[in-house]
Amino acid sequence: MTGIDNGQFATLLHAYGRADDTPAHLAALAERDPAGRSAALNHLWSAVLHQGTPWTATPPAAVAIAGLAGDPRLAGTEDAELRAELIRFLAAVAEAGLVRKDLDELAPPAGFDVNAALAAAFGADDEEAIYGDEILGNAVYGRAIQGCRDVVPTLLTAATTALADPDPGVRAAATHAVGACGKVLDATRQGRLLEQRLDTLAAAAGPDERAALVLAMGDLALEPRAYLDDPHPGVRACAALAPMLADDPAATAELLAALADPAATDTWFAHRPPQLRGRIRFALVQAVLERVHDADRLLPVALAIAPVASPYTVREDWGPLLRALFPAGTTGELSPVQRRYLGALVQNADLWVPGDGTVGLEMRDAGLPYDRDACRRLVEGGALGSPPG
Repeated sequence: MTGIDNGQFATLLHAYGRADDTPAHLAALAERDPAGRSAALNHLWSAVLHQGTPWTATPPAAVAIAGLAGDPRLAGTEDAELRAELIRFLAAVAEAGLVRKDLDELAPPAGFDVNAALAAAFGADDEEAIYGDEILGNAVYGRAIQGCRDVVPTLLTAATTALADPDPGVRAAATHAVGACGKVLDATRQGRLLEQRLDTLAAAAGPDERAALVLAMGDLALEPRAYLDDPHPGVRACAALAPMLADDPAATAELLAALADPAATDTWFAHRPPQLRGRIRFALVQAVLERVHDADRLLPVALAIAPVASPYTVREDWGPLLRALFPAGTTGELSPVQRRYLGALVQNADLWVPGDGTVGLEMRDAGLPYDRDACRRLVEGGALGSPPG
């Protein structure tokens, strides 16, 4: 790991104030003390990168982590999970560089001296004043995001090196990081440079790792069309998610086929590809809704999702389908498709929890009452906007 500049971090910020405690945590990651490592990882994920939000301490911390990920002191099998976690952090930092596309909106007006304002706040030991000043707070936020973008080449080098790690969990994390870095840089160029290597790795990998590699290909603007014929359904679905295959009928057909049995998608992988958060079906539903706008083609997906849905998944699966099939302003008699989907939702007793505000809002946005009996009447022939019978 490269030397850590304690003085530099004393002039930087993390989520809880001045980042003068960050160097000690970074150093602890290379030590053998489990408690110190645990505290250091918690510091990375809660302070240095807080729920995806970068701070000015984030970029230099990520550079230090990139060096640590390949440190010989952490090369043993017993440190594989730590290496994977460090690479996952690098992926998250790369993604943080994209939390805002247009940084001009955060730029201070001409003549505003950001460094002088920061020095004054630090000199008064008043970090809160930074965020009490909208101009300064925005400038610091923009600086943090730009800093994450600036260090991506260093992060990509570390991630690319980790593709050769002997541990499959580390390699899977590395594929995620490579794809995340590619989104910040020129994805097409990075894809051309890495395509053959990713294909070679995929040829030797099991389905869990192969799926992660295929997702990385998609992030790098490649067309993993050959993997639509993979023997594993999860790998085929991950290939179909590639943005460059969005207009490919075979890819869309693969997504629709996968969602014919959404519960089965939970059994595809022993270790879910790190690029996919939550249940696998969430990403599949999102992609289908972006590509398919025919209600009749969406209905089989909706009917398959309804029995496995819950109030906790309303924003990820059955809610987006509800909005697609019940566009804003829907009134009068329900269409046959609408009636069948709403009927399937009515049959799932778990969805109807009085007082659930999140579900209630989704139903309201679809023009529907969050009342099981009222929806049952609609299914049986009622019309939206009609008084209860």
